[in-house]
Amino acid sequence: MIYDKKRMIRILWGFLAIMAAASVTSRAAASVLVAQVNVEKTVRGRLSYTYEGEGIVAPVQENQIFLWPEQQVEWTAKQGTQVKSGECLVRFRMEYLQQLIDKKQAELTQMELQASQQQVSAREQARVPAVTGAGQALTEAQRQLDAARQKAEDAERMYHNFVDSAESAELDKNIIENIIEDDDGPENGNENRYDSGQESAGLGVVPGNTQDDAWQLRKQELESALQEAYAGVESAMEEVNQAQNAYELAEQEDKAQDINAANAAEAARLGAEASKVQIDYTRRELERLKGYQAAEGKICADRDCTVLKVGVEVGAVTSGSEVFVIGSGGFQLKGRMKAKDKEKLKAGQEAEVQLGAGKKKTVRFESIETDTGGAAGGIGAADGGASGGNTDTGGSASQEAQTFWLASVPENTEVKSGDTFTWQTEIPTEKEYEQMIPLGALREDVNETYCLVLAEEEQMLGTVQTAKKVPVTVLEKDAKNAAITSTLSIEDKVIVSSEKYVAEGDRVRLKE
Repeated sequence: MIYDKKRMIRILWGFLAIMAAASVTSRAAASVLVAQVNVEKTVRGRLSYTYEGEGIVAPVQENQIFLWPEQQVEWTAKQGTQVKSGECLVRFRMEYLQQLIDKKQAELTQMELQASQQQVSAREQARVPAVTGAGQALTEAQRQLDAARQKAEDAERMYHNFVDSAESAELDKNIIENIIEDDDGPENGNENRYDSGQESAGLGVVPGNTQDDAWQLRKQELESALQEAYAGVESAMEEVNQAQNAYELAEQEDKAQDINAANAAEAARLGAEASKVQIDYTRRELERLKGYQAAEGKICADRDCTVLKVGVEVGAVTSGSEVFVIGSGGFQLKGRMKAKDKEKLKAGQEAEVQLGAGKKKTVRFESIETDTGGAAGGIGAADGGASGGNTDTGGSASQEAQTFWLASVPENTEVKSGDTFTWQTEIPTEKEYEQMIPLGALREDVNETYCLVLAEEEQMLGTVQTAKKVPVTVLEKDAKNAAITSTLSIEDKVIVSSEKYVAEGDRVRLKE
């Protein structure tokens, strides 16, 4: 009986040993086959969006210096050079400048001579008016008309006197001879021509004519003289009319000549005024060039500064549009960002910056600005910002260069103009969510989005842990977390990562 009891004890101890060995073996196998997982509980909070990009160290104040026009560059300070106040930024070639001065002086002298010539042309020209000669001709024609009229009056008087005297008295030979003697008597060399009975050249009387014939002959002679006098008057009047027309035409010509002379004088005067304006301009240009010469052809810095941009090459002749950019007043950080993020990144926002291989430091945005001339001081690498933790390289280069933030250089930080840095900042959402889980906990299949939680089950070998599916609805995500609605409780342990792939129902164990 005792023997059987001992045997039973040995069997029991053997069974317990086997079970212990099996448990150890099972646990050893579980440690190899069962996935180890990390878990977290749902939390209440806000999502956070990450913005990052690059920037450059830039002077606090930038100034543009436009170079002198029409000058040949002999030397310039190089970009990035530190220049003290009074030191040379650009030097121009003096020989080229002297040639310009000589040329401008010759132009000025020529213009002054032309202006003097135009002043002489503006004076009134001496001339004899055409109306003077025409007036003399008209006066002479009127004198001739007066003489012709006087002759006509005399002829008319003689004719009427002859007719009136002959009709009032009886004509006889003595009266006729007396009349003839009165008109063509001894004074004209026709004495006793009727007595001789010979032909009279003056009266056309032939021997044997009667007294009536003589009277008629004399009357015809006086009529002919009167008609001739009338014809002389008409001819003189025609001459007067022609002279009057010539006089009026001369008046018009003189008026036109006066107008033309006045226009020519005014044109010469205006030309002289224009020349004066050009002379004044050329004189100022000459004075400007002499000012360059007095400055020894140098443009110097008026303050301690750094050369940021050299807009001209040595040997080039300037046009006046070339720009030399200098910076002064210390340095500041200038971070590039997307224009669309301007509404999200505000002044006062903090960001972490890293200059070169140095430690990260925190800065505060002092302002957000837009510069159409190309902001961020020539940053040309990655895009200026990324949300949700993913770098977004979209957008045009011109847009990237336009928007930037400014911040002071952190204390005890050595920088120089042109140094680059990277920056990053996070901005929480305004809304606070009841449930948030890490992005690593989210899973998807063709039907739903879900997560796995840690569940415990009682099995033959004891309590084991398995993965249990819980459906979720994603409201919003950032670079790390997702805001969800679900049936999860605050005590549920959500599987966020594992060393092996885990599916619903798989055994798991907490990572130690």
